[in-house]
This record gives sequence, structure tokens and C-alpha cells, in this order.
Amino acid sequence: MKQLFWILVLSSALCPVLVGTSRADNAVLASVDRQIVKEPAYESSPKYLLLALGPEAQTLVWVVEDGHKLYVDKNANRDLTDDGTPIVPADEREWQRSVDSADKSWDFDYLLAEFAPPGRPAQKDFQLRHWNYGESDADSYGLSLTLDGKVPMYAGWFGSFWGATPKEASIIHFGGPLTPRMLRYKEFTLGSGLRRLSVAFANPGLGSAATALLSIDAPAADVAPVLNIEWPTAPGAPPLGTSHRLNQRCCYWEFYTTEFEVPAGAAIGTARVSIELPDKAIPIALTTTELDVPVVAAPADSQSTK
Repeated sequence: MKQLFWILVLSSALCPVLVGTSRADNAVLASVDRQIVKEPAYESSPKYLLLALGPEAQTLVWVVEDGHKLYVDKNANRDLTDDGTPIVPADEREWQRSVDSADKSWDFDYLLAEFAPPGRPAQKDFQLRHWNYGESDADSYGLSLTLDGKVPMYAGWFGSFWGATPKEASIIHFGGPLTPRMLRYKEFTLGSGLRRLSVAFANPGLGSAATALLSIDAPAADVAPVLNIEWPTAPGAPPLGTSHRLNQRCCYWEFYTTEFEVPAGAAIGTARVSIELPDKAIPIALTTTELDVPVVAAPADSQSTK
């Protein structure tokens, strides 16, 4: 797992998630009661995160980091004092960043095999990763869990989801409706040659870095999303469509193919991308199966070199 974690950290800058908030889900999360009825005596300034579990965010689980201790409201009763001892770091590592620097890089994990809020199946494989490799002054975090013991999901890596108070905490919605998102490229570029075509399935949650992402291990191994693309064409030209099977998986949440190219005959405009999946291939409902993606001309400098 630690080796895979390194792969994800190094590749995350190459796999940006284009997030947008589902208006209906945003309304559900905005109305969530953020009250905590009882808290322990913290030893440092606490940092707050709220997990919402289930399609309608029925179950709320507070997560609070106090220095290098983690409190998880395992029974979802808003009391952080009756869940046993706080979680302490595991797999701690520290090393000098370079021979010319005394600064240290470090990482560790908070691990929780499972917890079972009343009325829900056990939530398994909770792992909150905390690290600082010198990219910025701020520490970084990545969270993974297996929702209801069945659906592996991720969150974090892109900014901080912590709040200084419960009111300021981000809400990560695991189990809420997912929206397909393009990865790596925001647009299709005419004449760009072979490119990587990628999608992820995400719920943007509420607040900073709150996006929940479906793991590539959630669908069966033989399931591959198919992207059917209707391309804009010049006036009077016949319709143009292509189909692309995303039969490769990478980086924890990326479904992709490298055999993609904008077809000859496509024009500047907007491509309509329809995502085709077998029934129940993804265990969480999708908000949509269609995306609009801009089609743009190649930059002038790239055209001049051809």
C-alpha cells in the first residue's frame, strides 16, 4: 500500500479532477446539522472534517485531528469522547530532503480497520494519510475507505479539507450521486494526435478538497466505460461520431485509453460525450451520463511547427 501511495502522490499533479457541484446534492449538504455535542480536551488546535455517508447523507461521522492524534465518531452520535482511544500514527517515516538541506520529509497513516455506525453496514479500510514532502508549507492529506464494506472510494490530495471549527469543516459525501468528470484535459484540441482520454466518477461534496472519487476497483475488472462522442462539424458536413472503450485503469480513480485522437472532420465547437456502462456496473447512482466538452483549435505555435 505504501508503494501505491507514492505512485498516487507523484501522479496526482498529472490527474487533475475537474469538479463541479451538483446543485441538488449541494442543497442536501448545506442543510446538514454540524453540531458536535461533546468533545475531548484537545492538546492542540483541532482540525475538523465531516463525512456524510449514504445517498442522502443520512449518517454523519466527525473526524478531528488533534496534533498527531485522530478522533473518529465511530458510532455517529456527535460525541467524540465515547469512541475509544484516539487513533495514533502508523507506518511513520522521516528522511532528509536533500544532502544540502536539514529539512525533513515525512509521512504516516491513521488506520482504522472498520467502524459501524448504527443503521449502516461496517465502514472498512479507513486510512487517512498525512505527509509533507516540502512541496509547500502546508501538510497534505489523502483519505480512503470502503463504503458500507463494498465500495472503495477516495478523497483529498488536492488541497486541504480541514476546518478550524465544525462550521468551517468540509463535508465529503461518500455514497452521494456521482458525476463523470474529464481528467487531464479540459478540452479536445484539433490535430493534437494520439492523446489519453480519461474520466473519473466524482461527488464534489461541500467545501475545499471535498471531492469523493470512485475507486477503479469498484466496478468489476471486466467493466470498461465506453465514451460515445458526437463531434461538431463544419456547416453542411455529415454527422461525425466516434466510440472509445476506456479499458485501462490507473491512479486509483482514472479510467482511460491511450488510443484516442480527435477525428479528421471535427470542427471547433462543443462535443457531446455520452458515457455507456452496463446496468449496475457502478454501485452508486450517476447524476448524468452526458458531458459537453469544448473542441478548440491547436495553439498557433504548435501549428507553425508542423
